[in-house]
Amino acid sequence: MKKLFFSALLGVSNVGVALADGGPIGTGIPVQLQNPLGSQSFADVVTAIWGALFTLSIPIVSIMVMVGGYYILTAAGNEENLRKGRQTITYAAIGFAVILLAGGVVTLVRSLFGI
Repeated sequence: MKKLFFSALLGVSNVGVALADGGPIGTGIPVQLQNPLGSQSFADVVTAIWGALFTLSIPIVSIMVMVGGYYILTAAGNEENLRKGRQTITYAAIGFAVILLAGGVVTLVRSLFGI
């Protein structure tokens, strides 16, 4: 009954996996959790997060530059759309630069601490 409750509460379909091979709560049986990231240190986690952000940022920046270009191309003399297009491209470039700088900070910290 407890497994069914926790399964419904956590939205987990396989209770054995959620409770690490069925170790019931409160029985003293050790529960082993699996590491979903596969990393052993904090530096590896930060590197994995930066890699994911960098991978996600490339298509997002590309799309935002195209949206800004669309605003500029369809401005037809409208200063507001021209300004909006320039700002969109500028903010996309600034966001990408921040992500690149974050990668540089990760590399710098790893080299300073010898990780």
